Order: sequence, then C-alpha cells, then structure tokens
Amino acid sequence: MITKLIKKTLILAITVFMILLPSSLLSKTLRVVLDKDYPPFTYIDKDGNLVGISVEFWRLFKGKTGIDIQLMPVEWAEAFKIIREHSADVIDTLFKTQAREEFLDFTTPIFEMTSSIYYDPQIGNIKSLKDLTPYIVGVKDADALIDIARAENPSIKFKLYKNYSDIVRSAKNGEIKVFLMDDLPANYYLVKYDLLYEFSKTEPIAFNYLYIATQKGNSKVLNILRDGLSKISKDELLELVDRYTVKVERQPRWIKPLSYTLLALLLLMLILIGINRFLSKRIVQATKELRDKNEELTALYEELRVSNEELEATYEELKASNEELEELYKELERATNVTLETFEAVSKLASLNILEEDFLEDVLKLALDTIPKAKAGSVFLIGEDGSISLIKTEGHSKELEGLVFDRGELLDIDEVTVVKNILSINRHIMPEEKYKVMETFTGSVKETIISPLMWEDKKFGYISLDIVENDIHFTDMDINMAKRLSSFVSSFYAIRNYARREKMFLNTLVMVLTRALDYYDVYTRGHSERVARYSLRIAERLRLDVETSRKIYWAGYIHDIGKIFVPQAVLNKNGFLNGEEYEIVKIHPVKSEELILQMEGLEEEAKIVRHHHERWDGKGYPDGLAGEDIPLGSRILSIADAFDAMTTERPYRRALTLSEAVEEIRRCGGSQFDPNLVEVMISIIQEELML
Repeated sequence: MITKLIKKTLILAITVFMILLPSSLLSKTLRVVLDKDYPPFTYIDKDGNLVGISVEFWRLFKGKTGIDIQLMPVEWAEAFKIIREHSADVIDTLFKTQAREEFLDFTTPIFEMTSSIYYDPQIGNIKSLKDLTPYIVGVKDADALIDIARAENPSIKFKLYKNYSDIVRSAKNGEIKVFLMDDLPANYYLVKYDLLYEFSKTEPIAFNYLYIATQKGNSKVLNILRDGLSKISKDELLELVDRYTVKVERQPRWIKPLSYTLLALLLLMLILIGINRFLSKRIVQATKELRDKNEELTALYEELRVSNEELEATYEELKASNEELEELYKELERATNVTLETFEAVSKLASLNILEEDFLEDVLKLALDTIPKAKAGSVFLIGEDGSISLIKTEGHSKELEGLVFDRGELLDIDEVTVVKNILSINRHIMPEEKYKVMETFTGSVKETIISPLMWEDKKFGYISLDIVENDIHFTDMDINMAKRLSSFVSSFYAIRNYARREKMFLNTLVMVLTRALDYYDVYTRGHSERVARYSLRIAERLRLDVETSRKIYWAGYIHDIGKIFVPQAVLNKNGFLNGEEYEIVKIHPVKSEELILQMEGLEEEAKIVRHHHERWDGKGYPDGLAGEDIPLGSRILSIADAFDAMTTERPYRRALTLSEAVEEIRRCGGSQFDPNLVEVMISIIQEELML
C-alpha cells in the first residue's frame, strides 16, 4: 500500500511540474523575441530574410546546446509587450537599465555597444546632451537612450519612431536635424542612405553592453541561457561581429567634392588626349596632301618666280591690313564688352536690393574697361559727418578697403580733374601713419583722374582712376568719359531714392487705411494685422517665393478695407445679423477690391482680397468659385481670417480655445477650406501658438 501511495504521489508531482513548466521548454524550444530593425544584429535583407549577428548567434547557441530556437522579429516597443505577456521566453540584444531589471533577469553581458549623438553640421557644433534643448531629437520608441538622455537633460524634446530606418530617412528628408542611436546601427543606415559624410557624431554618450534576458524569476530559462553562453567563446562572438560589421573611415566633407573635381579633370584629360590623337591624324593626312601639292608647286616654280616680287609686295600690304583689322576687332570686342557691362549696370539702377557698395564696385570695373589706359582705381564715399571711406579698389591691394579719412586729409575737388603724382600731394595733407598705409599698399601711380560723385548738388564720393605706366597720359576723351560715369552714378542715386520714397508711401498708406478700419469696426481691432501675420506664416510653410508671400501678407493687411461701406450699426451690432444685414456685409470683398485697384501696382493683392470669402465647395461669395479656381492667396487668407475670428471674443459668443479652433478647422476641411491648407494651419497653431 505504501509503495502504491509513493508512486501515485510521484506521478502527481511530475504532472504538476509538467503543467507549470513552459510549453516551449517541454519541447526543447526557446521562443526569442527580438528587434527586427537593429542592424547589424538583426535586419531584413533584400530577399525578405531575417539576417544579422543575432541570427547567427542563436544558430550557434542551438549547435552548442541542442535546443531549438524560434526567432520572433517585431518592432522594438512590441517586443517588451510580448515578453511581459509571457508570449516569449527570451528577449534578445537589449541594454540593462534599472527600470528593466524590475521585470527581467539578465545574463552576463555579450556584446559591447557605444551610443552617440548624430547631427547635421549646419546647425552648429553639438558636444553633449545638454546642447540638444533647442532641437527635436529623433529616437526609437522604447529605446534605453531615452532614459539616459533625460537623466542628463530633462528638457530634450523627442520624436519617437518605430525603427531606425525611419529615423535616418527623416534625417535625409530634413525633417529632423539630430538623432540618438547606437553606433553600429547608425553606421549601417548612414552608409545605406548615403549620409555618412553629411552627418557628424559626438563622442559616445553611453558605453554599455547588450544582454539577453528572461522574465523575472524564470530561473530555468536563465540557467539554460547561462549554460549556453558558457559554451560560446569570446573569439566566436568576435568572429560574428566582424562578419557583419564594416569599418568605414569617416572622411572630411570636402573629400567628395574633391573626388568629383579630380574625376572631372581626368575626364577632361582623356578628352584632350582624344582631341590630340585626332589632330595628329589630321596633321599626318595634311602633311601627305602638302607633299603631293609640293610636287605640283615645284613644277610651277619657274612660272611663279616671275610674279614673286609682286606677290611679296601684295603680301606685305595684306599683312599690314590684317594687323589693322585685328586691332579693330580687339577694339570692337572691348567696346562690345563695355556696352554689355553698361547695360547690366543700368539694369540695376532701380533695384532696392543691390547694395550701394556693390553697385559702385560694378561702376569702377566698368570705368576701368571704358578707359583701358587706367590700370587701377578706387571708390570713396563721404559719410554724413564728412569722413571719407575707401569702399572698393581694383589694381591696388585690398588692404586699402575700409580705410577712413577725416575731412581735409585727401585732395578735395568739385569737378573731374587730372592730377599727377597724387600721393606726393596727399602726403602734405594726410597724417603720417595713413600716408604710410597708402604708400605701402598702392601701386606706382603716375597720373590720376578724380571724378566727384554728386547728387542734388551734394558731393557724396569720388571715383579715382590711375595710370601706373610712364609715357601714357589721359586725354580729353578720357576726361569726358569720366564725367559721363559720374552722371551715371548720380542717376543711380536719384532713381534709387525715388523708388524708396514710392515704396515707403505705399506701405504707409496701407497701414493708415488699416488703422482707420480698426476705429470704424471696434470688434475687429488688430484683426487685419493678425490675419496678415498668419497668412505670411502659411505662405512660408508652403515655401512660396518672397514676392508672392509679400503680396499675400499685404492682402491680409487690407482684406477688410471695404467694410467702410458697411454701416457701423451693422458692423458693431451686439448680436447676430439678420438676412438683410448679412447681405450688406457681403459687399465688403468687392468694395475692398475696388478701393485697392485705385492704388497702382496692387492688382494681384486686389484679386486675392476679392475672393477671400469663397469656399472650397463653391458656396462662398461674391463669385461662387470652387476648389483650385479660387486663387491660392485667397484660400490662404480665408483660413487665416476664419481662425482669427474663431479665437476672438465677440458680444454674441465667446472666443474658442486653440484646441477647439483646431477641431473646427479640421471639421471644415474640404467644405469651407482647402484641405491641403487645413493641416498646414493646424501645424502652425500646434507648433507655434500652443507652446
């Protein structure tokens, strides 16, 4: 009886043990969950197969232990969920952190791993995690680097990605400028996406080891792992790493352009060699032809000898004529170049974007081309305080540029004048230290034309042209040309000043009209400025050109100017408008257009304003336009105008919060608003206004 009882008890214990033991161990199979995107440890190759160091490691583990391995590649964040739910026995290649030790038991370290900050060099030099506060930092979801970074800099703003590939693709597309990553996967993807030399890396921010882990308290699996690891040598592990890693030497950023340059030079050399061979063949062929002709000419020699003297005389005449023609051709070519340079300079006269110094430098070069005997020259500008600054120089040392003289320290003239040995004259009126600078960096000057620059009877500078050779002198034609150049520069200042005044007048007029509307319609005070500002931000997000963005901005500023035709009793009504009143208000876009068209040069702004109350679905006013028939500027103005109205307090309703406004804009996308602009406006609100 006792023996039977012992047998039953033993059978029962074995049954309970088998029930409690994980099914994977009963079948001698370990279920291993691992990151499917952690090259070179695990990644999917071009044929769709899971490959990498970890795959080879578990194959080696199976060979050493005889235990079957079931690999479960998933997104890294999903891997932790699976191990917590006991849907896997082992989680592979992870860092040991305090938080993870709360629910995992770790083996001894297997592979060493460093982690670094990777950044676009254009944002400046990043040295540590503390430098990352201003940036959005890319990192993989559930990565241990998040905790490491926040421990040193809690202010870092992270953008989470499912895998490393998405991080590097975002960096390539310019969506992020900085990301954190383990160095081996980073090296793999930077090479894959051709960014190795486009991104810099810091010194490692973390030195860590990769472990294998199982659920907390799962001693059986942990013992199996430890036993298997004890059978794998360090040399075998190093051989696995070496098989899948390629050390790529980081080269300076200039190596690639230099390589392209050398390649281009090599190609050019090959082309020249080809041309040389072609010409050599032609020369050989021509030589043979000449030899044949020479035999014919020898037979005719006696006949031609009689006329040789006459031909020689004709040859001398032709030679003289040819030399004269060559000189005329060179003169014509020089005159043509001067004419083209003159046209180019004239084209810049009315431009407000070109700097005065740049324009004067162009004029100086034009003057030297026009009067070729002058081999050097300088441009001086007179300041409001009477000081004279040397702005640009040609033919002399650039060290002279920026030199400043007080009134009376240079020869002062009021008309175009030729001066000999100007340095000797200035020596008597110039301080010794400034004279030494001029003498050191000025070439030999024999004769100088000084041409004053005048505007509105006020002298604002000089152009000086210098002859540096002996036995050459300026002529009356040169002096007249210098006078014309002075008049040319004066025209530049007159036209530029007029253009500036016109632009200032137009901008001031727009501002005054908008301020007048603010006093007329008390409920929309400041509304126009805000709409203009929001519209400009949308245009910038769409990367429209500067001129188009400027027109949209000013259209936003004056879009409601036509409301002065709407009675104040209607505009400032303390409550909802009735049908008749609403029809009166609807005239303001047309009236705005009519007013704006009275100002020359604002035709495009007027068109944008007319259609800013059209709707994407065609139910707007005044013309019922729909979709892309509505001008882009009007669509931008429409959503900016509506957003400001939503978030502004009115007597008949409260202002919406920014979150409520976002939902309302999203709801009206495709009906009232251009759906493409909805997401742009929402991103501006969330990224710039909700901070």
